[in-house]
This record gives sequence, structure tokens and C-alpha cells, in this order.
Amino acid sequence: MAQLLVRDLDESVRQWLRERGARHGRSMEAEARAVLTRARATDVEDPIGRILDGRRGRPGVEPVEVPDQNEHERADFQ
Repeated sequence: MAQLLVRDLDESVRQWLRERGARHGRSMEAEARAVLTRARATDVEDPIGRILDGRRGRPGVEPVEVPDQNEHERADFQ
């Protein structure tokens, strides 16, 4: 797992993370991870985020299987 150090974080943001984490029964660090993970899943600028965003709130929608970008069919030029 990677680590992230955030310098010059505004005190109000730190306090918000601390209070939000307490409401969810998590540490400030765990809450920051949850916020970043959720932001990643809903990033509509990202193809996977766009797929997930379009499916949010639809009952009974099956999970999307995203193909591995390294897998492809071989081209036959003969």
C-alpha cells in the first residue's frame, strides 16, 4: 500500500475529517481513505468512474465487468 503525506492542510479540513470520521466510527486517517476511495469511484472524468456513476442508484443492476486493457484479439493480416 502507498502512503500519502498532505502538507499545509487547512485546519478546517482537518477538523472536518476528524469529526466525520468520529461520526462514522473511524479514525481521521481511515475517513480520509474512505473519502478518497469514494471520490475515485465517482470520478466521471475517468472511464471506470463514468461507468460506475451512470449505474449509481439503479436497483437490480448487475456489476460491470471491465475488460483488462492488456487483453486483445490478435490481428490477422493475411
